[in-house]
Amino acid sequence: MTEIQGRLGHGDIPEAAAGEQPLTCEQRTLTRRAYEFFELFRAETQEMRQRAAACRRIFLLDDPEQDAPGTPPAARAPQLHTLKSTVVSCVADQMDNMPEAVLLPERPELADVAADLTDLVRYVLERNRFDRLHHQRVMDFFQTGTSVTQVAWDADMNEGAGEIALVRWPREGFYWDPAAENIQDARALFKASFHPLSWYAQHYPQAAPYIHADGYARREGSLRRTAQRGDEDVLMLEYWYRRYDARTRRCSIHMACLAGGALLYCSQDERPDGVYAHGRYPFVLDVYTPVEGQPVGNGMVWEFAPMQRYVNRYAKYIDENARMSAKARLLVNNAAGLEDEDLTDWNRNLIRGDNISENALRWFQSQPLSGQVNAQLAAFQDQIKLDSGQNQFLRGEGGMGVTAASAIAALQEAGGKTSRLYTAVLASGFREMVDQALWLIAQHYDGLRTRLITGRDAMPRLVNISAGRLLYGDWALSAAHPDPMPAPPYTVQVQVQRRNPMRVQAQNELVLQVAQMQAQSGAPLPASTVLKMLVVDGKDRILPILEEDERRILGDGGAAPVLISGDRLL
Repeated sequence: MTEIQGRLGHGDIPEAAAGEQPLTCEQRTLTRRAYEFFELFRAETQEMRQRAAACRRIFLLDDPEQDAPGTPPAARAPQLHTLKSTVVSCVADQMDNMPEAVLLPERPELADVAADLTDLVRYVLERNRFDRLHHQRVMDFFQTGTSVTQVAWDADMNEGAGEIALVRWPREGFYWDPAAENIQDARALFKASFHPLSWYAQHYPQAAPYIHADGYARREGSLRRTAQRGDEDVLMLEYWYRRYDARTRRCSIHMACLAGGALLYCSQDERPDGVYAHGRYPFVLDVYTPVEGQPVGNGMVWEFAPMQRYVNRYAKYIDENARMSAKARLLVNNAAGLEDEDLTDWNRNLIRGDNISENALRWFQSQPLSGQVNAQLAAFQDQIKLDSGQNQFLRGEGGMGVTAASAIAALQEAGGKTSRLYTAVLASGFREMVDQALWLIAQHYDGLRTRLITGRDAMPRLVNISAGRLLYGDWALSAAHPDPMPAPPYTVQVQVQRRNPMRVQAQNELVLQVAQMQAQSGAPLPASTVLKMLVVDGKDRILPILEEDERRILGDGGAAPVLISGDRLL
């Protein structure tokens, strides 16, 4: 729940006659305009949202277009996992390439503080379980073609002290302006969700009497429903809109919550200058394949679904042929005088007939399919893997008649091109998320806040995280700043935190080789320095012991322990 949502329903709305909510003329105009925009956006974006819902079903092996309507279950085509496993493999690649932020100062005097701010950004990501959020974000990216992430200030986090919240929102519940290719140019944006009337009575007691059933729950079946029996669910809209000030040439972003025709909250009443100082919609969209003129796009599931249907169709041919071949069938001459019950009862030892001869009966089975059917099925499956960038070698399957190590490496590199492309797309969205987080730090962090943060060196320490010090240096603790503060003087650089074990092994080998070269040249490196560069588990426990031992030896007048060979620490 964001900071604004945490305060909904606690305004001073006076009691009024039943049936009509007491609103000002401006509030009524805002409510009417919000629902007009929603109806317009809902109609114009329906096709793209239906695609997203269909992709979810295809990923769950329930393709609505695989079989004709009314096909009995026994006659339906089997749904193979080829496309699903390909998407999972793509998601695994992105999880191996987890992004991380490094803040670069734009002024030299901020170099020391930039390291603390970098650790703070990682702290914010950890508080929001970014590994799980990134998994959901990437899954939406490949499944539906668009992931939606909201960067908000949550006043309820940190026991009420407030913190930055990263919220993943399903594309099916996000309504965008169809006339704007960039969401920052949109007239408005909507987040939609369903809640039962009892939920509104608890969270918005003053506005709940004016909420009525609007019928959206029956038409918006793709969104999650939470109503209990006898408690009708009502669509709640989080309406984000902007107001342009020609004098300052800046936009202010506002938010209102509505449900069942009632206005639950409007930010203009408390914050006429806008919700966030950066003046941008607090949403970041990552698009798999852009669609011209739209801020959203198509996903891998939508693009490869036709090929997957061919795979399923050929699998159905093989399944039907196998079923027919498994049945034993008989051709019986009526002149033989054999009873059908006698022939089909395998427990009968004696069968009598009038004219039993070699031509009395004949066994026959269905002809097997041509080998081309199996070959074509495998070809379609391989085509999905190749076109998606997840070839057999990248998936760890091997095959394709290739055994040479250099050829295997070349095929892995070719498949990695596609993964690197989408890693760059997701990294761009991650950079926007961090940039908006810096603005929220500048706007909401106040006083001498401190946090116990484990930084890059894996050593916990207290960090002053007040906005003035982190964004503008130690001198800003006593300096007066205008409100809102100016843009944070940092450049966000995204580094890919590669978790592939082969890459980690290669990096560790490189560090050991460099340490060995230094030792052979007469300028050995301290063991603690080498250990800091290695990527190994448990080094946070070993490192303090090594550093303490080095300080003790140096204090006795000796030399610090060094790495004198590639595999021995002395």
